[in-house]
Amino acid sequence: MVCIYGITFDHTTNYGSCLQAYALQTAVERITVLNERCSYRLIPLQTLLETPPANFAGRIKRIVYWYYRKQFEEFENRYMKFADVKKVEALTLLNQQADAFMCGSDVVWNPDYNRKAGAYYLDFAQKYKFSYAASFGKTEFGEDDYKWIREKLESFDEISCRERSGVEIVRKCLNRSAELVVDPVLLLTKEDWNSVVNDAVNSGRTKKYIFVYLTQKNREFNDFVAKIQKETGLKVIRSAFSINVALAQRVFMVQKPDQWLGLLKNAEYVITNSFHATAFSVLFHKKFFTFTRPGRKKGINIRMHEFLDGLNLGERMISSVPDSLDLTDIDFSEADCKLENMRQESIRFLQRNLENAYRQK
Repeated sequence: MVCIYGITFDHTTNYGSCLQAYALQTAVERITVLNERCSYRLIPLQTLLETPPANFAGRIKRIVYWYYRKQFEEFENRYMKFADVKKVEALTLLNQQADAFMCGSDVVWNPDYNRKAGAYYLDFAQKYKFSYAASFGKTEFGEDDYKWIREKLESFDEISCRERSGVEIVRKCLNRSAELVVDPVLLLTKEDWNSVVNDAVNSGRTKKYIFVYLTQKNREFNDFVAKIQKETGLKVIRSAFSINVALAQRVFMVQKPDQWLGLLKNAEYVITNSFHATAFSVLFHKKFFTFTRPGRKKGINIRMHEFLDGLNLGERMISSVPDSLDLTDIDFSEADCKLENMRQESIRFLQRNLENAYRQK
């Protein structure tokens, strides 16, 4: 048995984060290394780093967060495996059991999100360590951030990133190459995800609908949704992972991850500003539109631009309400071929690194 421990953003209320963590676990455990099976455990780092709320507003936010988390726990308990570790200080003890450590995917290397916790860079690991589809979440950093990244990544055995911009950041910081791989949700096929989808939420639903998933408040986004609704006459079903977004958009629907996936899969149209909702729209061949994020978070658009441009679907990404809309079916034949090639290259990266880790055992 080859024992791998992984780190990403765990125990979140974000559907993409949850489903990519499940996908990476599934992909790794399908790999055999010299006739040895692989065992993957996710380190619950987010939980270990949590701090108690300091004021009343913080406590209220924690209660809301707890309600959202309850929707994810059933999925995690059913499908995912976590390392038994209670303190950040105890992470070094995992070296006694591990053959390899892996971090990624998601924006685990973005200091705006990871609070510069060294564990997201596997600074406790004394065994073979590599990244899979790690993302920086933006293209520019201050000099202090570059220095931090350089110090944390120079001990990695191999590095892979989800975006070409991430590959370039590694080259700039470390003067070494990184491999470009797909996000973990794309390691699994549409057929794989069909075995996870929960269609119960669509039971008895016969009418077509527009599925809207929003991760950041945006007035133009709402205007765009209204335009498509008017032109198609279809009902809109809205979903949001953030309570702030939900309240602002009058969205109170919170699904479990497998139910969320079912709503997306069975929609006639998908409108989103989420990378993972975009990725699933491609996998399920949905008529979709991806809206760019404005303001201080616009740098995160790079991952969606690179993904869609790489599949020759860049025209599905928009930044304002157009005068006319193309509501016809999308030809995914070229995208499917490109995606399958990328998937196989990414699986080979995982295979190679797990074999290297096993040889060092």
